[in-house]
Amino acid sequence: MFTVRRRSAVPAPRRAMRPLAVLVPLVAAMLAAGAIAQVAARPIDIPAQPLAQSLAALARQSDAQILFASDLADGLRAPAVRGTLTIEDALARMLAGSGLRVVSNGPRTFSIVQAPVDSSAATLPLVTVRTDAMDRTAGVDGVVARRAGGAKTGTLLIDTPQTINVVTREQMDEQGVQSVMQALQYTPGVVNQYGDTDLRYDWLAVRGFVPLRYLDGLRLPYGARGYSQPRIDPYALESVEVLKGPASVLYGQSSPGGLLNLVSKLPQAQTSREVVLQTGSHDRAQGAFDLTGPVDEDGKLLYRVVALARDTNTEIDYLDERRVMVAPSLTWRPSTDTSLTLMAQYQKIRSDGGGASPALPAAGTLLPNPNGSIPSNRFIGEPAYDKFESEQMLFGYKFAHRANETWQFRQNARYSYIDTDTQRVQGLAMNPDLRTESRYGWAFPERSGVFSIDNQAEASFRTGPVQHTLLLGVDYQYEDARYEESQLVMVRAIDVFNPVYGAPVSRPPLGTRVDQSRHQVGGYIQDSLAIDRWTFLLSGRYDWAGSDTDTLTAQTGNTVSTRQSDNAFTGRAGVVYQFDNGIAPYASFATSFQPQAGTGRTGTPFEPTRGRQTEVGVKYQPKGVNAFVTLSAFDLRQTNVLTPDPLNTNFNTQSGEARVRGVELEGKASLARGLDVVASYAYSDTEVLKANANARGASTLGNALPFVPQHQASLWMYYQFYNTALQGFGMGAGVRYIGRSYGDAANVYRVPAATVFDAAISYDLGKSPLQLRGVKVALNATNLFDRRYVSTCISSTGCYYGSRRSVLGTVSYKF
Repeated sequence: MFTVRRRSAVPAPRRAMRPLAVLVPLVAAMLAAGAIAQVAARPIDIPAQPLAQSLAALARQSDAQILFASDLADGLRAPAVRGTLTIEDALARMLAGSGLRVVSNGPRTFSIVQAPVDSSAATLPLVTVRTDAMDRTAGVDGVVARRAGGAKTGTLLIDTPQTINVVTREQMDEQGVQSVMQALQYTPGVVNQYGDTDLRYDWLAVRGFVPLRYLDGLRLPYGARGYSQPRIDPYALESVEVLKGPASVLYGQSSPGGLLNLVSKLPQAQTSREVVLQTGSHDRAQGAFDLTGPVDEDGKLLYRVVALARDTNTEIDYLDERRVMVAPSLTWRPSTDTSLTLMAQYQKIRSDGGGASPALPAAGTLLPNPNGSIPSNRFIGEPAYDKFESEQMLFGYKFAHRANETWQFRQNARYSYIDTDTQRVQGLAMNPDLRTESRYGWAFPERSGVFSIDNQAEASFRTGPVQHTLLLGVDYQYEDARYEESQLVMVRAIDVFNPVYGAPVSRPPLGTRVDQSRHQVGGYIQDSLAIDRWTFLLSGRYDWAGSDTDTLTAQTGNTVSTRQSDNAFTGRAGVVYQFDNGIAPYASFATSFQPQAGTGRTGTPFEPTRGRQTEVGVKYQPKGVNAFVTLSAFDLRQTNVLTPDPLNTNFNTQSGEARVRGVELEGKASLARGLDVVASYAYSDTEVLKANANARGASTLGNALPFVPQHQASLWMYYQFYNTALQGFGMGAGVRYIGRSYGDAANVYRVPAATVFDAAISYDLGKSPLQLRGVKVALNATNLFDRRYVSTCISSTGCYYGSRRSVLGTVSYKF
């Protein structure tokens, strides 16, 4: 017999309530409020699909336990079931005409049997499938996601008045992605700031602004200068989520463009084992495995171990990478209402060559040079000196408990630590011959540790005709970082067209040290109100944030201390209306804040920058088709932007303002005939609305923001053959268009548009005449036609090429 299990409504034993002592003091009051109402119906959204999959989806969405003999569902398909329904009504629609009926076994427990009942079915072996009580991302089908964990509730994307882009595990596997930035290449409104050739960090911008990065809803380290950011390997992830627009109402301080939330692979109840071997361009050698399943027979203890090792050169001379990563996790479920997941991750990266492609002169890359073009593989550092090392460790847990039919509680906590060390020789200026470039050597290590904890209480209840999903939360985060920057030392000039290495250079002495601590405490409340076809979303949050910064100048021995304290309220309001045909128009307004370090001319600390966004759009989830489309238009503004002080241009003041207006379109579909489609388009119009002139009289007023192309477009298609002579074969093709953009705030360096193509081919050998079950081979190529292009240019000596062609071969074995 097949058992699909979510949670039982039977109250947990008293001893299971003890972990609630770690939650916020409001728990007692919220439990008392639990008597408001019992949930009679819930929003259900299940596409047409095989009956077994539909029953599993209904169990997840309705928090029920559904039992049925596995052979009963063979060959049966269920129609789409959508609306605010009781479990009984949803099951009745799902089983209409199937010859099956429902038997209630108790509160939220049902059996699916023949009509009349087949008594022998009870003797079939039991298989149990459980869904973690903390899983807010259930609802992923192929490349299509219907929920996002970063939204903090299980609300469907179609009911959320906000643009949320989700890259699923299947899409990452089809495209053979090797970095988070690669995973987002087909996402509208997201751009890579320096091309995808940096082995240290994922530099990106969302709707014109640099987003904060989160893992499983908790902030990752950033450091005092941004050089202690962990680089999470996509093999350890289940999905990548981009929450567009201000997200302060749920997360506190953040940029107005949005935030990036990475979702980890977690233990699963069904045993699954995968071993992957990869090789390809630049002598790449990579191995990985992903093992998960139950530890005990009852399935109360689940495990997962994800690991990866990589040794590769790159398209840049003298730049390589060696990486080791392991991410174990363990889930304990003492009951169907309580779960605790312990998670850890360790990663070490060593990169000779400084960890990133060099910044090259504009003359010879973006601009003409009488000596010719600078090759894209050119290294202008010193091979014996340049290096990058990073060691990151993450330790955390996720706790979830359902108290009754109304209330459930969650607590997520993690400590993250990263220690990086970088030393490089970089270009300073091109000489008049436009051939040789003067250089300097420096070092800039940084380390940072962040503790984050997020306490959530969620209630689902009715008040008359209104279905509420109420979220209450309190979170806290503390980051302590140290950044050290050496003095700069001049290094012998290099001929960028015929380089000769070996210039003497050693690590310079300390120049500046910055010790910085930041903290934030926030309380938030959100209510999603469903009334017939309407869904209203109201959110509010108040934050107390502060920072202490001590800056030491080594040559003088002087230390400058800055203390800042910021309080802020942020909010969000939105509405969605669902038509029967799957179209759901929406509108929303949201605000954000982001503290700014430093002081003005009078010594007064800067106020946080403020963001606000108005967004309207329409989402479309067609009936009977596994597809999801989002079309949005937005007006986003940031105020309190730093700009030169007109009374003393050696200082900044906060009278600047920037605006981003645009339209974004994303469509994803996993069709029944084996075709996956991912399509996107983004139009962005950016402008600096307010700015003062600097000491030279130049101003950025009226300029466009850097790194934001006016147009972006992409299309990815992947087809898997079924029931033909080519059964087992898969083929994919993609095209990405990146429009023109500026790389600098002064709009001096305009980067031309580029179009690149990607491709993939795979073969499932289990469906071949060899019948090697579980074995799959794949070949992925990015920038298939080896298009050479400049991805960005931030200064006369700061231009970066986009990634050239890369081919990756993969052999995987699942057992």
